[in-house]
Amino acid sequence: MKKGILIFTLTILLLILLSGCAQEPVEPIEEPQETEEAVEPEDVPEEEEMSEEEKMKILLQEREDLEETRKVEMGEFYVPLPPLDVNNELQTQKAKALYLTGNVAGFQFQEEDIDYYADYVLALNGESGETPDSSRLGDVNKLEVALGIAKASEINSMVIDVKNDHGLVTWESDLEIVNTVGSSINPPFKDYQPLMDYLEENEIYTIARVVAFKDPIFAAANPAHAILLKEGGVYLDNAGESWVNPFDQYVWDYVVAVSKEAALRGFDEIQYDYVRFPDNARYYNPITDFPGRDGRDKDEGIEDFLEYAREQLEPYNVHLAADVFGFITHSWDDKPEDIGQTWRKVANNVEYICPMIYPSHYGPGVYGFDVPDRYPYEVARISVMEAIERNAAQKEPAIIRPWFQGFTASWVNGNIRYDAKAISDQMVAAAELGVEEYIIWSAGNNYNPMSFFYHDRIDASIIKEGHDIMERTPEMALDRFLKAERSSRLSQLYLLTPIEDRAEDYDQFVEDYESIDPVLQSFSINEIIESDNGSYQARVDVDYTSNIGVFTMDNAEFIIDEENGIFKITKPEIEWVEENTEE
Repeated sequence: MKKGILIFTLTILLLILLSGCAQEPVEPIEEPQETEEAVEPEDVPEEEEMSEEEKMKILLQEREDLEETRKVEMGEFYVPLPPLDVNNELQTQKAKALYLTGNVAGFQFQEEDIDYYADYVLALNGESGETPDSSRLGDVNKLEVALGIAKASEINSMVIDVKNDHGLVTWESDLEIVNTVGSSINPPFKDYQPLMDYLEENEIYTIARVVAFKDPIFAAANPAHAILLKEGGVYLDNAGESWVNPFDQYVWDYVVAVSKEAALRGFDEIQYDYVRFPDNARYYNPITDFPGRDGRDKDEGIEDFLEYAREQLEPYNVHLAADVFGFITHSWDDKPEDIGQTWRKVANNVEYICPMIYPSHYGPGVYGFDVPDRYPYEVARISVMEAIERNAAQKEPAIIRPWFQGFTASWVNGNIRYDAKAISDQMVAAAELGVEEYIIWSAGNNYNPMSFFYHDRIDASIIKEGHDIMERTPEMALDRFLKAERSSRLSQLYLLTPIEDRAEDYDQFVEDYESIDPVLQSFSINEIIESDNGSYQARVDVDYTSNIGVFTMDNAEFIIDEENGIFKITKPEIEWVEENTEE
C-alpha cells in the first residue's frame, strides 16, 4: 500500500515538472561521454624525436638484414645494393663519346699533359689564336689525348670496356662468379679509381661497355652454358671463338652482376655490346642447340634479357643502352640475319639504342652505293633516317645514339681514308636530322681531334618544307602506303599508320590485319589539300577486297598527318559489303 502511494506521489511530481519545462525552455543536457581520465599535460611523457644518427642506424640495420637475405638468394651472383649514405643521383648527358679499351683506360695520366694536348687542339683549330706547339706530342699517351680532346671539344663522354670482346673483365672484381670463372686475371684497368675520379670531377659522362654473349672465357669455364653442338661439344664461330647461350638465365645473371658492379663503381650507364647471337646463322642453326629456348625466336630471347637486365639494374640508378648492327635499321623482324636483333624489341627495352653505322661494314650495292665506305655522309644519313622512322612507330622508344666509323678500312676494296672530314661527315648527317648523340669507334683508340669541329657544315634547312624526315611529301607517303596495301607489305603499313590507329605490338598488328586480310585491288589519288591544322586531306578512288566483303568508293577521304617527324596515313572507315555470290 505504501509502495503504491509512493509511486502515485512521484508521478504527480513528474507531471508538474514537465509542465514547467513546456513554459520555459531549458538547455538540453548533454549525454555523458566515455572519456579517458584527464591527465595534466605535465604528466604526459613526451616522446623524444629520434636523431638523424639513430634513424640512419635503423636504416643501416634494415639494409644489413636485407643484404644477408640477398646473399643467400643470389649466391655467386651477389652484388650489394648502393650504399645508403652515398649520393646516387642519376646523371644524364647528350653523349658525344670516344671509345676506350681497358688497356688504354688503365694508362697512368698527368693532368698537365691533358692540358697541354687540349691547348694544342685549340691552337690547331684556330680558336686560341696561338701557334700549335707540337714539341711534346710524343710524350702524351692515348688516354691523355682522349681526355685532352674532351677538354678542347664537344666530346663529353667516354665508353670504357668493363667486359670486353674476349670475355675479360678489365678490373679486379669483387664478384664471386667472376673469380670462379677467372675472367679478371691480370686486368688492364686495375687502377680504375684515378680515372673515374677525374671523369667525375670534369663532368665527363661514363659508359661501361659490357660485351654480353660473345664470351670465350665464360664458355670455357662453363661449357654447359655455351652455344652447344647437337652432336656434342661447343660451337665455335668463324674466328674460332665460343659464345655463351643468350637464352640461358645463368648467363644473364653473370652479365647483369658485372653490370651492377660497374654501376657501384661510378659508371653512369651500362651499354651492352654483342647483345645478340653469332652471325652466319644459316650455317649454325641446323647444327646447334640452345637449352632454355622454350620455343622462342632469337629476338624474343634478346628482348627478354634486356627486360630482365633493366629490372635488375633499377635499384642501381644507372642508364641502360644496347648496341645493334647498323643494318638493323634496314631489316625487319631479324630477317634474314637471324641474330636476335629487331629494332623495336631492343628500342622498347633500353634508354639508348646504338646502331653501329660503319660505312665499311655495308656490302657493295647497299643503299645504291658500289662501295658504301666511300660515302660516309650518305650512308650515315640514310641509316639514321631509317632509325628515326622505326622509332616513330613506337610510343616511348630509346634515344638514338649511333656509333660512327673513326678508322680507315684498309681491307675494303676502293676504300677512302677516314680523315677528320670523312669522320665528321657522319656527325653532320645525323645532326641535320636532329640526332645529337654519337660514339666514335676506333679499335686502337686513335682519334683525330679535328673531327669534332664541324658545326659550320650543318645545313639546318636540309629538310624541305612540306617534306618529312624521310624526304617524302604527303603524296609520296600516301602513294607508298597504298602500294603497301596493294601488295600486303605489312611492315610498311605498320610504319605508316599512326600509333593510336593500330596495335603497338607488331605481331598483334599482323594478327589483326590478317583476320580481315584486306587487299587494295586498285587506287587512284585524285587530290590532296592541306588543312588549316597542318594535316592533309586526300581524295582517293579505292577498290578493296577482304575475307569478309568488299569496299569500293570514289573520293574516299584519307588523312595525312606528321607524327614524330614522319607522315602517317589514316584510312577512311570501311564498311565491308558481303559479295553477292548468287548466279
